[in-house]
Amino acid sequence: DQSSSGYMATHSTHRFLTIHEQTALLVGEGKHGVWRFQENGFIRVYRGKGRKGVPVEDKEAAIDSGLMDDKAGREDLFDTLRFNYSHIDVNVEFDYAFGEEIEKGYLNWIDLPIYHAMFEQKYEDHDPIDLPVYYCQMSSPNYPHMGLTWHLMKASPNANKVGPLGKRAGMDIRENFNDVVRLTQFPDAGIWANIGQGNPDTDKMPNNLREMKEYNQTVHYERIDLTKMDAEVYIMERPYHNKSESYLFMTFVMVDKFNGPAASKHSYIRPHGRYYEELRKRKPGAISNINTTPNYSPPVMIENETEAKEMYGLPAYGHHHMARIKHGLTGGGCPNKGGDIGEYPWGHAGSAFAMNYEEITPLCDGFLIDIKCWAELQGRPWTEKDLFIANAGRPYRGQETVTYQAHANVYGEFTDPYNEGKTNPHKVDFTEDGEIQHNPGCDTSDVPVVNWNINFGELKNITDINPDDSSHVLLRIPKRECVKDPCSP
Repeated sequence: DQSSSGYMATHSTHRFLTIHEQTALLVGEGKHGVWRFQENGFIRVYRGKGRKGVPVEDKEAAIDSGLMDDKAGREDLFDTLRFNYSHIDVNVEFDYAFGEEIEKGYLNWIDLPIYHAMFEQKYEDHDPIDLPVYYCQMSSPNYPHMGLTWHLMKASPNANKVGPLGKRAGMDIRENFNDVVRLTQFPDAGIWANIGQGNPDTDKMPNNLREMKEYNQTVHYERIDLTKMDAEVYIMERPYHNKSESYLFMTFVMVDKFNGPAASKHSYIRPHGRYYEELRKRKPGAISNINTTPNYSPPVMIENETEAKEMYGLPAYGHHHMARIKHGLTGGGCPNKGGDIGEYPWGHAGSAFAMNYEEITPLCDGFLIDIKCWAELQGRPWTEKDLFIANAGRPYRGQETVTYQAHANVYGEFTDPYNEGKTNPHKVDFTEDGEIQHNPGCDTSDVPVVNWNINFGELKNITDINPDDSSHVLLRIPKRECVKDPCSP
């Protein structure tokens, strides 16, 4: 079974990922700040360098070409999209044209609703995307010290198995979330919220220099009660800064249990645009009660508290980022709006990815997460009785009976004087003459070999890494050598 370890870091803070026996362990720092973003129901596809593009004036028609059953007059636009554009995906090879959105009258990229025919109706019955994701960057570009370990992890059977909250956040849309693995936090790890120190006038985030001079924001973090809030934790891989370089992120999706799904204070859908229009056609009842006004301070349940608490974001980049300028970094303020973070801190930078609602603000470090997690990668718990038994592996898979071999000897004959005259009831004699076989040295060719069978009575199973290649992950494992056997030539 494959074993691998790696590490990743941002701002000289390291996180460590290890895999043994298809069990992953991720340990980083406690109380790592997270930002919020929410997917808008679109997938951005990019034109290949030098390839045919969609003319700017045909943008809406190109979107229509994948949403209408009758493509009359739009077939050429649909084919242009299919054969010349692709989403960013580290698992496929594609030479993307980046740069400005429009180049010589053609679109270098175009945003398509998840229902567009380019995505082969995979998301036709998708849940409404109404929940935000909370995320923090954990690696540098293309995670140079984590490659093999993460590749093993994302090629496992349990990779890209997204829970109900993750689906409501769109995390199962592989064109946006290339690969995700769900994690379980250790019992002493948790999620924390800044609920302030009890004075609403100073607990709130200051909005300008005048307010910053008038008062110091009063911050106090308490642990969220995850018996009263639902949360799903993931590690995800996704391109960042609207470029092809890939990063690893710690993420979670969270919702209040004390309200029904439609009444959740964390739920939101923008009541405008192609995604909303197409969603209304497919699931009118499912969205009738979803909030269409963003919540800028979603309530949370705190341990040992009976009432939901208001939480507050910070005006800073993060609660651990008090000296970015001193350390040669730029920015330092929270971007305070959703969208592409690529140009941060300059211009109108957003706080996450291009396919995000601008009005779902990041709430910078209003929530924190303890990076102390594990994941079962094979997709089946070790409590199952038919895992790992001898007839589960090759070449005996599918057989009840397994043939065993042993060098002929008398195994278990008592030699201690205390046991003189006594018989070991578990002694096994594999010889024809009952003689002890002494060590022959490196050449064992003259020692008889005995074969016998054991019947296990039922078929057993084992789970392979990427058994049917359904993960669409290219697994790159470098060749390694074993310690030399002293008897080998």
